[in-house]
Amino acid sequence: MYNIRALVKLFRLDRALSASFGVIFTGLFVGDLVGFQPEFLVAFLVVLFSALANFGFNDYCDLEVDRSNHRHDRPLVQGSLTKETVLLMTAASTLLALVLALLLNPHTRLLVIVGLPVSLFYHIRVKSVFLLKNAFIGLTNVGIVLLGSLISDTVVEPVAIYIAAIGFFVGFSYEIMLDIADVQGDSAHGIDTIPARFGVKTASWVSVVLGLGAVVVDPLPYFVMVDPRLHGDTLFLLLILVPVILRLSISFSLYRDQSRENVLRLKKRAFRNLQLGCLCFMVGILY
Repeated sequence: MYNIRALVKLFRLDRALSASFGVIFTGLFVGDLVGFQPEFLVAFLVVLFSALANFGFNDYCDLEVDRSNHRHDRPLVQGSLTKETVLLMTAASTLLALVLALLLNPHTRLLVIVGLPVSLFYHIRVKSVFLLKNAFIGLTNVGIVLLGSLISDTVVEPVAIYIAAIGFFVGFSYEIMLDIADVQGDSAHGIDTIPARFGVKTASWVSVVLGLGAVVVDPLPYFVMVDPRLHGDTLFLLLILVPVILRLSISFSLYRDQSRENVLRLKKRAFRNLQLGCLCFMVGILY
């Protein structure tokens, strides 16, 4: 039981499942998913195992950095899992994702076969490159949206581009915020981040500005014809104002306090806020 809890922590199961449901959300949003379609289930599992592989490999590669950052929530730092076990689970998850990807159409298959190895390589080399670390997280959100949009056809709908843009900037903002909490260990290990180079105050400003972009863009479909199901929909507007207000609260808290403890609290709030925003969009679409 102890090792199961450790694996759940290693794989960030809540975040992995959230990424997987992003495929379903996109399919519903662009109108491709109607009823049960097995290809969406396959894509859901592909994203799930890809996420598990990336989270596991991240901890494997970042063990010394996590120790410097006192990340005692990480199973490898705790000693509850061995590096060999983590590497084996990462390899198994990668293999499952690639095998399942063979069942998808050529476009989505190519996205996975190219994207998954690139994302794993990121943990080895790219992570220490200035800004690429942050941009990569945003691009993973874009990849999930593209996958969800291309599962049943070869068209990337304009509304999918809208979602992908939100996902990119939210992911970018989120990762900069996390870098503030990890600035000490990142600096010690040569990981070049915005807080390491310019200080935590500047990094908080950048994260807040990017986050406020989502505040502006989230209710946009009510006012602009992004999607006819949301345009002029009062229920959608009332619902989406909830995560918008919560996002403003998160941004203000980050601007006011960049302490490690506060950033880690805001990390959980920001993640839940992203999920709430997706739920509001789904209700607006399906209502």
